[in-house]
Parts: sequence; structure tokens; C-alpha cells
Amino acid sequence: MSIKRCLTMLVAVGATAGVALAQTAANRAEFRAEVKAMRTELAATALSAPPAPGGADTDSFGRNVQYDGLLQSGSVSLLSDCTPAPGDPAPGPDDRCVVLNAAPAATTFDLPDIGRLTIPGRSSHSLFCHWLTPIALYTFQNPTGVFQPNATFRLIPYVEVESSVLSDPSLIDPTTGLPFNGKLEASFAATYQDSQSLDVNQSALRRFSESRVCIGGFLSKTTLMQLYGLTEAQATAFFRHDVTLHFGLRGNAALVGEAFLTYGLRVVGD
Repeated sequence: MSIKRCLTMLVAVGATAGVALAQTAANRAEFRAEVKAMRTELAATALSAPPAPGGADTDSFGRNVQYDGLLQSGSVSLLSDCTPAPGDPAPGPDDRCVVLNAAPAATTFDLPDIGRLTIPGRSSHSLFCHWLTPIALYTFQNPTGVFQPNATFRLIPYVEVESSVLSDPSLIDPTTGLPFNGKLEASFAATYQDSQSLDVNQSALRRFSESRVCIGGFLSKTTLMQLYGLTEAQATAFFRHDVTLHFGLRGNAALVGEAFLTYGLRVVGD
């Protein structure tokens, strides 16, 4: 084998190794970003609260489960064109359609108040738990003419919690540094993410429906006191007054051809 050919092969091997190392570094960076996002999400739930003697949410010990209502979100569509097709049913008041950016650009969205539920005071003693069920259908598509490594679909459900107890101007939301002004935002720790690479003209159809069931609850006396700074008296009063939940959905999509989804939320208390 000639020296020239050997050098050519060494350069090729080095280039391949360099690409592999770059890809590994990119994967690690993506993983660290996902861990950071997960920690941020968990910080808004009771799951991040420090351990308490005898366990968490001890106010709920020995109490019966109380059914506190059902919320159904509007339907959410992600399309390249949101103009209704002839014969399609008229959208409902909580239905939303997001126009997708042309591939491979990502589309980011935030859809607040696409479903709501008012829970009468004293319906629960010390916590609100969730049975959260999404139903989604979507496609990945690559019409760009070149290989695409990062087709992504990400959904982050949340709820804005409205209560007269939070109207006290002296109460400051530690997540914003501002007064609550009667409401706070709570998370379900239920982010959904799907991603894959796509060859030229490749497409993939996805459908999922999987419930996220309460562990620490999306709101409790524990979270109100430890995460939001309420006193025990204020946290107790919170559950003695009416509470209105406004369901919202954030997310982003890249190389998604179209999507249709909806969420159901059953709330239970103690």
C-alpha cells in the first residue's frame, strides 16, 4: 500500500472519529439540557419537596378519596395551513390550531386556558391529585431533500390555579418575584417528548395515549407552604375556598407534518 493511500485512509478515519466525537458531545449536551428541563418541571411539584418525618402529605393519612371533577381540553391541531376544509366541523370555543413553520424550522407554542374546572371550597382537605390522559396523533415528515437528525415533538401540560386566597398583595410568588395576583401555575411533571432522525422523504405515524397518575399531587398544602411560601393557615384556607383550574399546553414541533391531540384531566382530593 502506498504512503499516499495510507495517509488518505488515516485522514478518513480521523474525520470519522471526529464526527463520532462531535455527535457524542451533542448527545451529552442534549441529555444535560433534558435533565435541566426535568429538574425545572419537578421543582413545580411536590416530588421535589424535601423528605418529611413519617412521609409527605401526612394531612392526607387515613382520608377517603374525593372526586373533585373532570376537565376536558379543547382539541389542538398543528397544521401547515389552519384554514378549515369544506365540510369540517366548526371549531369549538376551546379548540386551537397552530400553523407549523416550514421544515426544518421548529414551531413553539403556548396555549393557555383551553379547558377549565371550578372546584368548590372544602371539596378536598389538603391536596389535589390528577389523572391526566392525553390522546395524540401526529406524523414526522422530512420534505427537505436532505437527512435530518432531529425531528421532535414535545408537549408540556400545565394548569393555572385561581384562588381568592392568592389575592393578598403581601403574598409573593417565589417563581416570579411578583405578587400572585390571585393565581399560580402548577405542573404535572408529565412532559411528553418524541424524537428521531429522518432520511429524505421518510415519514412516520405516531399515536399515543398514556395516563399520568398522581404521586405527590399537582398541588397540596406541602407545595403551597414549601414551594410557594404560604403559611400553614393560608394553605389550609386555600382548600376551604373555591378554586378554578385553567388548563394550558406548551410545546414545540420540528419536522412534524401534522398533529391532533386533546387532554382529559380528572381531579381527586382527600
